[in-house]
Amino acid sequence: MNTEDEVKTFLASDFEELKRLFNDTVLDWWKHNKRDLPWRRTSDPYQVLIAEMLLRKTTARQVATVYESFIFAYPSPKALAEADEEEVEEKIRPLGISKVRAKLLVSLGKVLVEKFEGKIPCVVEDLLSLPGVGMYSANAVRCFAFYVDVPLIDTNFVRVISRFFGLVSSKSRAHTDPKLWSFAERLIPEGKSREFNFAVLDFASLICKVPKPECIKCPVSGFCRYNNKP
Repeated sequence: MNTEDEVKTFLASDFEELKRLFNDTVLDWWKHNKRDLPWRRTSDPYQVLIAEMLLRKTTARQVATVYESFIFAYPSPKALAEADEEEVEEKIRPLGISKVRAKLLVSLGKVLVEKFEGKIPCVVEDLLSLPGVGMYSANAVRCFAFYVDVPLIDTNFVRVISRFFGLVSSKSRAHTDPKLWSFAERLIPEGKSREFNFAVLDFASLICKVPKPECIKCPVSGFCRYNNKP
């Protein structure tokens, strides 16, 4: 299903029922299987933003080893703006590409102080103007810190919804496909985007894996188009 007409037909037919089934089941699964990660224990916009910056091109497990000490050392945009890049680099060395990350993080702190008076903006255009912040990170801050109902589209999210709903993007980088973003926006349960996005992230990590999903453990496998394909 990769044409606009097919997507519209799908949305008009069984989407609402599949959406309800998928959302309710995955959220229920998540209640008993959620990962306990330090940045999930806060809704502080700065701490959420830092987590998203650190999580790029590395794993949650690696970030968990440095996150709390980083926040302790640089508890605010002002502290980060005034930080020594070499010291920042040393603190995040386990994450890889630490020199590039350190430079970007200090630049982020400076822009937050100079342009936004040390506060994290909620408006998506303002977030996208920050160094190193793309649509995924911007929506993560809006969702996890400001409780805005927005989707988080990355390769993990795309993998889950593509397998379950049978959607295929025509884009080489599916997570940039506007049609998938539109689809995901309709998928978000009203008032529960924070829980839902965490649930899908954990579901992708623990069940709907690459390259092979653990369908035998999957609570929605009976309705998944990937698992029930001819």
